[in-house]
Amino acid sequence: RGDELYRYPEIIEERERNVVVVNIRDVSGSMREAKRELVERTFTPLDWYLTGKYDNAEFVYIAHDADAWEVDREEFFGIRSGGGTRISSAYELAAEILESEYPWSEWNRYVFAAGDSENSSNDTEEQVIPRMESIPANLHAYVETQPSGNAINATHADEVERHFADAPNVAVAYVEGPDDVVGAIDTILSTEDDA
Repeated sequence: RGDELYRYPEIIEERERNVVVVNIRDVSGSMREAKRELVERTFTPLDWYLTGKYDNAEFVYIAHDADAWEVDREEFFGIRSGGGTRISSAYELAAEILESEYPWSEWNRYVFAAGDSENSSNDTEEQVIPRMESIPANLHAYVETQPSGNAINATHADEVERHFADAPNVAVAYVEGPDDVVGAIDTILSTEDDA
């Protein structure tokens, strides 16, 4: 009959937007309580932002001194080790986890690292920077936490910032106290918006 209409439901398939956030933190002996607190104050809002932006958000937490290991969120903000510092160990572990569990073709990736910018000799230039370049990500960020200002051997953030000065998906932020946290988050997210 001409007055009968047959309607079929329109199926719209939307691909779920996935994000994995790798949070890396220096837990070496020099990362005392004030520095750890600044990391938590900076990383927590970034995690909230990305949880709200994506349909499915997963988080990986990596702690490191001279070696790196995966931890849960609670350990990540509380743990402290007595060892030295080799930041590249964390990027080595991050690369392994991302490649095996979070392929770039299926996941948006954010790699956030924080510490006091102290690193073993030549590790930043020879190991960390090449690893950052080899890990595809929407955004790499490094947050330097130095409540007393820069230490003489705290050069990691400066080296990363200098090397990636023209890279649209790398941000470096400096946090000396709680008043710097909002500015650091803005620095990182404004870079993310451009990426």
